[in-house]
Amino acid sequence: MANKVGGRIVKIKLKGFMTYDDLEIKPNKGLNLIIGLNGSGKSSIMAAICLGLGGKPTFTGRAVQLTDFIKYNHTKAVIEIELESSRGKNDIIRRIIQADKSPSWYLNNKHASQNEITAIMKKYNIDMGNLCQFLPQEKVAEFSKMDKKQRLMNMIQAIGDSSLVSLFDELKTLRKEFCYLAKTLEELDNTKISEQKINERLKPDIEKQEERIKLQKQLQVLHIRKKAFDFQYLSEKLNKVIDEKKRLNEELSTKEEVFDQLQAEKAEFLSELSIYEAKVKELEAKVSRCMQNLTKHYGSLGAYHEDVDNAKINFENKMIEKEEQITKLTAISRQIEGLKGILIEKKDEMEILKKKLEQNTKEYENIKQQLSSCDSEVMRVTLSKNSLEYKKKSKLEEIYRISDEENRKYEVLREKSPDAYTALQWLQQHESSFRARVLPPILVSIKVLNDDYRKYIESSVSDRNLLMFVCEDKEDLERFLKIMKHEKKLSINVSMVPSKSLAEFPSPPITNEMRRLGIECYLKDLFTAPDPVMRVLCQLCQVHQVPVCNENAAQNIVSIVKYSNLFYTPSEKIFGLKSRYGQQHMSIKREVLVAKGILPDIVNNSEDLLTARSNLQEIEKMLAEITPQYDELQKQRTQLERQQEQLRNEKISINNEMRKLNELNVKLGQLNEAYKRRSEEMIDEEAEKKKVADVIRNLNTKKLKILAEIHKIVKEMVHLKKEKATAILFISVFAERMSAVTDKISNLEKDINNLKSQLSEADSKRSRIKSEALKCHHEVEKMKEELQDVPGAVKLSDFRNFTLEQVEQLMSNTEAQLELMNEDIAHILVEYKKREQTILDIEEKVNSLKVRIDDLKIQIQEKKEKWLPPLITHIETVNQKFSKYYKMLKCAGEISLDQTDDTDDFPNYGLQIKLKYRVDEEFMELSQTHHSGGECSVAAIIFILSLQEMTDVPFRCIDEINQGMDAVNERKIYQLVADAARSGSCSQYFLLTPKLLMDLSYNKDVAVHIIFNSPFLKGKLDVKEHLKIAKSNRQ
Repeated sequence: MANKVGGRIVKIKLKGFMTYDDLEIKPNKGLNLIIGLNGSGKSSIMAAICLGLGGKPTFTGRAVQLTDFIKYNHTKAVIEIELESSRGKNDIIRRIIQADKSPSWYLNNKHASQNEITAIMKKYNIDMGNLCQFLPQEKVAEFSKMDKKQRLMNMIQAIGDSSLVSLFDELKTLRKEFCYLAKTLEELDNTKISEQKINERLKPDIEKQEERIKLQKQLQVLHIRKKAFDFQYLSEKLNKVIDEKKRLNEELSTKEEVFDQLQAEKAEFLSELSIYEAKVKELEAKVSRCMQNLTKHYGSLGAYHEDVDNAKINFENKMIEKEEQITKLTAISRQIEGLKGILIEKKDEMEILKKKLEQNTKEYENIKQQLSSCDSEVMRVTLSKNSLEYKKKSKLEEIYRISDEENRKYEVLREKSPDAYTALQWLQQHESSFRARVLPPILVSIKVLNDDYRKYIESSVSDRNLLMFVCEDKEDLERFLKIMKHEKKLSINVSMVPSKSLAEFPSPPITNEMRRLGIECYLKDLFTAPDPVMRVLCQLCQVHQVPVCNENAAQNIVSIVKYSNLFYTPSEKIFGLKSRYGQQHMSIKREVLVAKGILPDIVNNSEDLLTARSNLQEIEKMLAEITPQYDELQKQRTQLERQQEQLRNEKISINNEMRKLNELNVKLGQLNEAYKRRSEEMIDEEAEKKKVADVIRNLNTKKLKILAEIHKIVKEMVHLKKEKATAILFISVFAERMSAVTDKISNLEKDINNLKSQLSEADSKRSRIKSEALKCHHEVEKMKEELQDVPGAVKLSDFRNFTLEQVEQLMSNTEAQLELMNEDIAHILVEYKKREQTILDIEEKVNSLKVRIDDLKIQIQEKKEKWLPPLITHIETVNQKFSKYYKMLKCAGEISLDQTDDTDDFPNYGLQIKLKYRVDEEFMELSQTHHSGGECSVAAIIFILSLQEMTDVPFRCIDEINQGMDAVNERKIYQLVADAARSGSCSQYFLLTPKLLMDLSYNKDVAVHIIFNSPFLKGKLDVKEHLKIAKSNRQ
């Protein structure tokens, strides 16, 4: 039937989605046949329809996350679908998927919520989760895996009648409740019967228990009567204790009055005693202060005695020191006289030495000038000779380099690292697939300007770095590593180009002084390389800062190290290592340069080779002429150096003699200064004697004053000790009187404490008896409250006139009767009564459940009559179509409703699909076990076609369902789909296939969309050329 609501897809636009940068497709009303190579993006269109119309990513069978559908190197994907509307303007739905944000919806160019999109889908009856409407390639297997119940549920949903779905859900819910209630009713009936049988067995035991309860009631009454006798006894005992307590209180009052009088008398004695004791303490403090002063004065007197002794000792030491000063002055005087005599003798020798020094200096300067002139000539000849030798060596290396094989670099790369060679071959084939340049290993990328320079590069750049690839883009680096290491399983080294430009790696300028020392250039100047490779080498190996020197550098190592800790000479690699404990300490490390031969040049030119050999002969001729001249100059220079060394040694000897004479003059001046200084420091004996006498006189005066103070203090101490003895005598008298009073107080205090103890004991006894009496009274009351009213049992009033002996006798008899009876089964009686109540509750629940079950039966029957007949009609209609289509395929198929043995067992209802593909086989139910993939695909498409006229959906999508079919069945299936979709009389179809059968019949409602999106196809499609070829083929 034609869709009257709308919802047909008019246009699809995609941007940055899966395999597409930009796509626009306008589907036809009928069948849209989408054809393309595998991987060209056919299923991407299916996924776009699903996601663009509210479907979940899992429906596509391709990914779980929305972000997985964004094309590589894109930040977002846009899906725009235009749906045909039967009334007014079409609806345009746009969905934007972003990697770092949640997806957003737009409806007719306005921002919309998920609920609004869902409402639009419901309006057009679009459900991407229904396999009968949207069947992706990965979901074909799911259709064949469905069981009967799932097929029935999917068919009811695909029909589009909401009442059938709701009624089916209600019937299953009612059936589930009915089964649960029926089972519960059966369990309750069984429980009731079981409880009734148990109570019938317990009736004899219950009668015996009732008799036992009566005897227990009588025993309780007797216990209460006995407790009443106990309470009466305790009351009489309490009255006696109260009388005894009253007597003790009167006796205690009398003794406490006498005790107070004695305490007052004792207080008077203590007051007098404290006055005298305070006086004694005051006198003792005064005596103590006098003793401290006396000790202090004696200490000062002793100190003055020591000061007198020290003054005398100091004077004696000064006299000894004066004798030592005289002895030292005499010794210095003798040394001065001795030096003066020596200098007088040496006066003429100094003049002779000065004349010798002047003559030596003149001869030395003459030899120096001759040597300088000779050095200049040697330097000139040496430079010419070195230049010729260098040219000769360069020409020899040039000849070798020109003669080498052209593919030497690649052979070396293959020998050094087969993995890197394999990776380079792959890179040369796929260079265009990267965003930026990926440069080959440094070994291949660089070109050394001279063969002689290779040893420097090989020594500076490690083998690992020579085999390293260089990337200009970080994403290219990650992709290249992923392919090489994870996919190709190759072990290679890859580096990212530094962020700095080549201009940010400047080489220090070479000054004239540096050139004089032998520095000619830097490593960077010895070779050429692409800009990224040069930047990597500057970053890793510092090639822009390492100097390369000539032979002169070997004589100037210390000076060159000041400019760079690492540099090269023609034969060595030299390191300058500074000590960590001081920059002044430095060690030099040398390594002999050995050419590894892994950086050959690639030049193969015979004409260059001839020119190089001719130049080599000329250089060798010039070198032969200059060598004798060089040898003669070297011999002359050696003779001059020997004469210069002889004059230098003679000058050193003269200077040493003159220095010795100068040292004697300096020493004489030092001795004169020392003699003068010591003469001024000589001690004055008379002044020292006067100073000692004054000190002793002052100290004796102070000693007399201290002796007078000591006499005064001793006199005061004698007076204070007399007063202290008098006070101590008075204290002993008052102590004897107070001792007698204290003894009386102590005895009286014992009597009072004894009476208080008796009172406390009487009070405790009264409280205990009172507590026991109250407890006894409470127990009686409690026992009366707990006393149960047992029919036929005795009462408390029946024992009112009984004596205590009669009550105890009757209690013994009652206890003996209880012991003769069986054990207590009170818990059985409780269970018996509880079970009787349970039986009543069960009967009430059973009645309620029966009413509910009857009501459920009525509801199920009513809903079944509304649901089952239309369902059977629909299934029969689908079966007619299904059988018809299978008959066209020369096979057989049927669809039926499986109602199980219990026709009300709705949860187990199912849709049974039986197929017969061959004449000699029986009908078999659809399953992957019994049918091939192609047979399952045929069943799926025919089932969908059979539902076509029953379901009102705007379109259907089928993705490569023809996989596994033979050409005959595929052609027939295509014809069925084309006939069903003809002229818009049914839903719009999307059928995806990777192949196109020859000689198919196409009507006006079939649109063929060819996906031209494969990396294996040409970049441009000439449509006119293809039409011309097709026209010529037809002719």
